[in-house]
Amino acid sequence: MQKITLIIVLLILFSGCSVIKTGREEKQKASKVPGSERLIEFIREQNITEESFIIQRANIEIAGNEVNNKMIASVKFSKAEEFLISVRGKTGIEAARIFISPDTILINDRINRQQLIASPDYLKSKYGLSQEILPLLFGDFIDSRQTNKNLDECIDGMLYIDSFVEGIKIRYLIDCKIGKALAAIVESSLNDRGIEFHYKKFFKYNGKWIPGEIEVKNLLKETNIIISLDKITVPWEGIIEFIPGRKYEIIELL
Repeated sequence: MQKITLIIVLLILFSGCSVIKTGREEKQKASKVPGSERLIEFIREQNITEESFIIQRANIEIAGNEVNNKMIASVKFSKAEEFLISVRGKTGIEAARIFISPDTILINDRINRQQLIASPDYLKSKYGLSQEILPLLFGDFIDSRQTNKNLDECIDGMLYIDSFVEGIKIRYLIDCKIGKALAAIVESSLNDRGIEFHYKKFFKYNGKWIPGEIEVKNLLKETNIIISLDKITVPWEGIIEFIPGRKYEIIELL
């Protein structure tokens, strides 16, 4: 069960967007920086989580002191803020199916034939995480009422923004021309630099700039994750349905 729980946390922290082979694509090129009064709106417009989408295949490589593994995942996201994640081994056999909504986390552990049930509070108490930071998985900008918007400090085409979400500080380095973060650093309330996201190889897809590669560093556990995708569809008009495992043992994660 701990192995599956680790997979869940890794996916929540480290999933992202990479090379996408469907839809309209354009290579990154210079564009005019929006005026300060529209910059934050321009940055929000680039968020992939503004629409429903499906990632058909994500190749994930995890390397560190505690784990060294390769896996395949697919992700469905709806505007109702629901995720459905399928995790498979290198052989293609599904190991787990994970459903995440604003108030529920459900996991079918197909290896151990268990259904795990948790609340968002479980992630926060166990790992110090909030579901509010899930858009970071896709290189999105999370705005909040406490966001420090230094709109007049776009220096050399770069902008630094600090955002605070459920006691978690996120420090962004944003490319003003494309309205996307080049890096995001997640800090705890003690200003510990726990996780770094680095977004690279941007291209334009259906009007949005998307990182072609995401590297995630868990500084506390010295873990490095590289994620690449084969295919994504956005917007997506499908539905999300989680089917509980038949005759699975039910376990509540408290």
